[in-house]
Amino acid sequence: MELDHGTATMSRAFVNSAEQAEAAVRAQASNSSNHATRTSGTNMRLKKNRFDISSTKEFNLQELAMLSIAPIVRSIHHWWLQRAEEHYLICADVEQQRAREAQMNVAYYQKRAALARSARN
Repeated sequence: MELDHGTATMSRAFVNSAEQAEAAVRAQASNSSNHATRTSGTNMRLKKNRFDISSTKEFNLQELAMLSIAPIVRSIHHWWLQRAEEHYLICADVEQQRAREAQMNVAYYQKRAALARSARN
């Protein structure tokens, strides 16, 4: 298997030019990232500190798949029952207020009937 000397030189030149182009792209990306880091370095540090302070927890999909949904369902059910209890207590207060108003109305009309009866006699 003989290799043509001219072809090998051309392919080597092509590889070298491809490597040079790739190196130029890397250098340009590096320069632009260095420039971005210099211009927004303080902003990046502030954002990072804010993120650290917030102490948020990120879950991987695998971790989420391993979590049980029973505590979530239990907390939702607890919340639902608490809302129902508050609703029924409000309803009871409204009915009690209506009963008081009805008693006051009864007393008012009984008083009016007594006044009409006394006026008749």
